[in-house]
Amino acid sequence: MKALSKLTIVLVSLIAVVAFVLVAQEKTFDEELAKSKFIEAKCNTCHAFSHLGIEAKNKSASNKAPDLYNYKIEHDKDFLVKYLKKEESINNKKHPVAFKGKDEDLDLILSLLLLHGKHDENHNNNTEKE
Repeated sequence: MKALSKLTIVLVSLIAVVAFVLVAQEKTFDEELAKSKFIEAKCNTCHAFSHLGIEAKNKSASNKAPDLYNYKIEHDKDFLVKYLKKEESINNKKHPVAFKGKDEDLDLILSLLLLHGKHDENHNNNTEKE
């Protein structure tokens, strides 16, 4: 019986160590890569991410696209994916340009936004579909 208890403790400890190693090896968010994908997707044509050193290329007064650093986020990531692919609307308007890049790149860009945005505590999707 004693041997079985010791074996159980060893196995449980081993499982815990393996789980810890797997979690530690999990890919971490690469902010520099996300910033480069933001620029590569030409999001900075209209949007700035000022505190990350990204300025909008369109500096005209008619450019109403917000600076995304500390932007108030009122929607979850799934909704934002659909919005940027012109499948959803905000205030009865679709995003002016459909995202045409890879899903992984969009995921990185949205992770950047969600990391630096101001989150709406209610986090609801009060939108009107067209």
